[in-house]
Amino acid sequence: MKWVAGVFALAILGGGCLLGMTGFTKFDPTAGTNSRPVTDRGVARVADCTSRGPVSVHGFGTWWICQADVEWESGRRTRVTAEPGQLTPDDEEVPVVQRGAGKVRNGPDNPPVYRADFEPSVVLGLGSALGGMGIGGIGALAVLGTVASRRKKAQERE
Repeated sequence: MKWVAGVFALAILGGGCLLGMTGFTKFDPTAGTNSRPVTDRGVARVADCTSRGPVSVHGFGTWWICQADVEWESGRRTRVTAEPGQLTPDDEEVPVVQRGAGKVRNGPDNPPVYRADFEPSVVLGLGSALGGMGIGGIGALAVLGTVASRRKKAQERE
């Protein structure tokens, strides 16, 4: 019985951590830092998308990874791969931005692409990760505490 509770507690802790990391991925806190300012703006026309999920390195749920042809305000035209979850197959003309140059997804001189209305957040990203770990930890402690309490009551009855 003790080992079943331990496995269950670990599963709750792991689930909380995975959910927290999903929020971390969604809010992309690294894109919200000063090291990743907006470098260009444009309009994307989605050309092709692939679906990832329901469980992937990007978290839980379905994540679209789309190729798009973008006409930038700077005058250049490029085909880019938008960050996961930023574009969908239903998008026709979407305002987009490029953020920073520290991360290379689209080749040299072609930083990551996000929806223009997407606001990455360091606070929400880290808060999601810490919240998920906290909720998972509290759930795990609750399971272990319940088992310990039942065992103590059983010993008192004897």
